[in-house]
Amino acid sequence: MSATTTTNAKAASASNIAVALRARVLNLSRSDIEVPSSQQGVWGVVVETAHPDTVASLVALIDGSVSLYVSDGNGCVGCGTQREVRAAGAELLKLANNVLELTDATTTTSLPPAGFVRFYLLIGDELRSAQTRLEEINHSEPLGVLFFAGQRVLAAIERAGAGQSLAHEIRLALNALHQQTQGDEPAEVRDTTHADYGDEQCLSVGNVVRLLRT
Repeated sequence: MSATTTTNAKAASASNIAVALRARVLNLSRSDIEVPSSQQGVWGVVVETAHPDTVASLVALIDGSVSLYVSDGNGCVGCGTQREVRAAGAELLKLANNVLELTDATTTTSLPPAGFVRFYLLIGDELRSAQTRLEEINHSEPLGVLFFAGQRVLAAIERAGAGQSLAHEIRLALNALHQQTQGDEPAEVRDTTHADYGDEQCLSVGNVVRLLRT
């Protein structure tokens, strides 16, 4: 196999995993992350910005998880372990309640078209969505308010250097899985699974790799 073929195959795997992580979030139920029974409002938000070549999906959940999945396999996971990021994620969830009247219940979770921002809200046992053009976001209140709250989450991630690189986590997960399928699973792989793959509460990359390969 040529170096170019290998590189393309790795990029395809990374992209598949990023897409699978996004899909897993959009199919969560309250019981999956143990949403408190007292939580009546929005308990999960996904803000998706569609660029010409990629879609960036910012995720914030009521358990404090904050992640960024990019459709090309980049992004970061486990960002909610930083206090500043966790607080910004909580504010994003709070503001999401202000846009509920603009959303519709949906069972379709396709990526938004280029030039659009789509918002997915998890509330109760329902998934709701709304979208607007990125070029109109400054004039699209309250969706614009929610979008810029998402931008503040991203800024907090950058300032804090929070989370682990999704691309790096994917490489670790694929390497570990390769060793397992070859019948060579050294103790250090088993012992560092959770540390290397990131916070299990942040939708472990390692778990998604295993699901894709089974």
